[in-house]
Amino acid sequence: MNMIKGEADFLSALESNISILIKIARVYAYTTHDRKDLINDIILELWKSYPKFKGDSKISTWIYRVSLNVALNVKRKRDNNKVLFFDELKVADGSDILEVPTDNSSEIGQLYQCIESLSEQNKAIILLYLDDKSYEEISQILGLSRTNVSTRLNRIKEQLRKQMNPYK
Repeated sequence: MNMIKGEADFLSALESNISILIKIARVYAYTTHDRKDLINDIILELWKSYPKFKGDSKISTWIYRVSLNVALNVKRKRDNNKVLFFDELKVADGSDILEVPTDNSSEIGQLYQCIESLSEQNKAIILLYLDDKSYEEISQILGLSRTNVSTRLNRIKEQLRKQMNPYK
């Protein structure tokens, strides 16, 4: 297969950062089918906007920014012309990768359920935090001040703590 350099670079960046798309899909979509659709929508938007990426930030920061914007606007942007890319990517253990644990006894499953109850922007903040993004990176990705990120994150943590351990 003969690919142009930009396409090869894009596919390499996408494969290196596919976990970002998977995490966002797990938080913003509720069924495996919807998660796949969301990932497809994100990949399409990343591909369309890739030529505009100037390298002013890390590629992962740009991928988060685009992906979260798509996830937050997916209901408005839905159309019937979806391009299926996700199944073509080589992801380790891809068969169950989009399944969110539903067993409430598992802390991960319980955490995802608690995160689902947050507002859309708070979901994005905690998702980025759980992915070890700095307050500065979260600020850049979401277009919020660093102080706002810090304040919101403290409130989100407290809200999740209460949901995870309601009797403490």
